[in-house]
Amino acid sequence: MWRAISLVSGILIVGCSSQPTEQHSNSNNLIPSNTSLFLRGDMNNWAASSEYKVLQTSSQLFSVKVELPEAGKTYHFKFADAQWLPAMNYGAAIDDATLSLNTPLPVRAYSYLDELAFTPEQAGEYEFVLDLRGRRPVALVKQAQ
Repeated sequence: MWRAISLVSGILIVGCSSQPTEQHSNSNNLIPSNTSLFLRGDMNNWAASSEYKVLQTSSQLFSVKVELPEAGKTYHFKFADAQWLPAMNYGAAIDDATLSLNTPLPVRAYSYLDELAFTPEQAGEYEFVLDLRGRRPVALVKQAQ
């Protein structure tokens, strides 16, 4: 009897270990098509509002144009979905993550407390970009055109 139980147990263990594992997409490189990202920060009280919805401009490239009314004010922000899901919460990948105009800065998902910052030299419309195309995701701020 013990031999039969041992044999059945062995078959079950081998059978379970030989099942294919499910492949998960890397959240740093993919935004699901049914997920909307927003620019969330000081400029909108960290809300996920429609005028701050980030649009996909090409594969793995997202942007939104925003009016920043105060020159010299530092705006703290992140790219995140409406629910603040960890995998869709893109913030600073390094300490003291202050963006300079037209200079990409590394970002990462699962960025709970790591905000990005930008201080415009002049008031106006700026484009906030999330670029997930390379090996390391980056954020960029440029003057809107």
